[in-house]
Amino acid sequence: GFNMIKSNNLTVVNPQMAGNQNVGIIYADGQIVDGNEVGSGYIFGNSLAQQIREARLDSSVKSVVVRVNSPGGSALASDVIWREMVLLQQEKPLVVSMGEYAASGGYYISVPADFIYANKLTLTGSIGVFGVIFNLENTLNKYLGITFDMAGTSPTANGITLFTPLTTRQKEVLNQSVDRVYSTFTNHVAEGRNMPVEDVLKIAEGRVWSGSNAVEIGLVDEIGGLTHAVAKASQLAGLKKGYLLYEFNATLSPFE
Repeated sequence: GFNMIKSNNLTVVNPQMAGNQNVGIIYADGQIVDGNEVGSGYIFGNSLAQQIREARLDSSVKSVVVRVNSPGGSALASDVIWREMVLLQQEKPLVVSMGEYAASGGYYISVPADFIYANKLTLTGSIGVFGVIFNLENTLNKYLGITFDMAGTSPTANGITLFTPLTTRQKEVLNQSVDRVYSTFTNHVAEGRNMPVEDVLKIAEGRVWSGSNAVEIGLVDEIGGLTHAVAKASQLAGLKKGYLLYEFNATLSPFE
């Protein structure tokens, strides 16, 4: 679904007034999670990827602005979104407008853009990965008297559980997984921002930057808001005055 709104003052107008010279706008607002549902406060990876794909395939949309306001979340969902952002950028001008924060996965999905705007106080960067595995063995034993015993055909047959400590081999596997995601993340940033990987590593390690600092170190192009992003997207597409902003929204359930 979509709404049509004027690009000069964002006033809603009749969807039937759609022309063939439009700037698409997509909202990525909330924590990034896996799935294809629709819900306030969350970015469902498959759902957002679908909206990005619709914008790419819609011939009336000449360029796209993605408004990112996210602290990040699932690495898998972020990568699903990133892939659709890459495909979109290959066909149409793509501009990202960062809101209050666009960190970790929120930055991950932003890097394919041709141009990135942030506010001075936007929290961004946080180029890093971590994994957490809980161990409830002592807690369950102390408060409930529950203990666990397991039998398996090999030292790794039972996999990772919440009821036993991690083995040395399990720690190695988890660290390899985290390192692999981190390498993917930093390489995506290097490619998207046209920076050597070595330079990305110097400003990564999970550190968070303000929008102003992010401009200085190359993670963001300019300080500006959504209106600046729309203007840049129309400029990159060579649109003249009178274009409309084509707002993509996720399909709501009957209850919503």
